Amino acid sequence: MRASAAINIAIMLAASAMQAHAHQAPSGWDYPFECCSGADCARIDAGAVREVSSGFVVTIAPGRHPMWPTERRDQLILDIPHQKARRSPDGFWHLCINDAGEFLCFYAPGGDS
Repeated sequence: MRASAAINIAIMLAASAMQAHAHQAPSGWDYPFECCSGADCARIDAGAVREVSSGFVVTIAPGRHPMWPTERRDQLILDIPHQKARRSPDGFWHLCINDAGEFLCFYAPGGDS
């Protein structure tokens, strides 16, 4: 009985540790683990997104995303193919990038999923 209790505790601790790294959008849905490890994802302004025939061009000014702080001074410009866009659960635009500005995930209202 003690061994199974220890296993149950270990499983609960592991699950809570994984949840501690979860990151939620402002509207309350969880960004998937493959997109976000705590601060990589954020809602972005609609004006930062331009749809083109091949997909989307996303321009992030310094300070307009948690992973692209004002100290960067340069704009981040990403070309994201339509097939890489996920449907946004809340109808807003969201971008997940790492601290180097590398693309992880992109959410578009009405986008592909």
